[in-house]
Amino acid sequence: MTKPDRKPRAQSKKPNMREQVYTHLRTRMQKGEIGLDDRLVDHEIATELSVSRMPVREALMQLKNEGLLEGTSRGFVLRRFTPADITQIFEIRLLLEPAAAAEACKNASLEAIARMKVAADASELAHNNDDIVAYMAANSAFRSTWISQVPNQHLADMINRLAAHFEAVRLATLRNPTYRASSLESTQRITAAFLEHDPQKAIEGVQYNLRSSAASYYAMRGAYIEQTQAGRQP
Repeated sequence: MTKPDRKPRAQSKKPNMREQVYTHLRTRMQKGEIGLDDRLVDHEIATELSVSRMPVREALMQLKNEGLLEGTSRGFVLRRFTPADITQIFEIRLLLEPAAAAEACKNASLEAIARMKVAADASELAHNNDDIVAYMAANSAFRSTWISQVPNQHLADMINRLAAHFEAVRLATLRNPTYRASSLESTQRITAAFLEHDPQKAIEGVQYNLRSSAASYYAMRGAYIEQTQAGRQP
């Protein structure tokens, strides 16, 4: 049985300036608006947001400490993960996310399921329009919604951190229409599971999503290596 809408897990105070800058940067990363070639420089961001450099610097350092950014001689860039890193992240996510999705499906509120459906429909529209930015935004909203229904907050936080490490790879694969179609199918499977209140289908939907994401990554990497060895521009 679907549970009524739940109150937020905790009543938090208004975020301070560092937290606001952090949220702004994380949102841009999730939407794919910050790529591997972009440099994040504190004074440039401070000017853009009309704030002082200190909270920007603190937000950037927090992202670095979380393993999402790397420091350079001029600003910060998205962390570049090795193929071994990516493989290990996939393995951990396959251990955690399916079980978390089952619990989320059991506990999901009507309001959350409705938001998932809206995000799934927005994903389909963006895919059909070949709108990468809109697809990334809808996909991020969909994930954050179902994960917000996981009753174990520590588990939800861990899943979010692991997924955050994978955002640059996710952006690269979702630019390909074939790989994006697999992602959309995953979203639709998970949405159907929540609508039917079927935890087993939620498990299968998340497993399909992770395995198809892994397949997309390895196919993309294989094509890159092949083109590089052939002397063609990837």
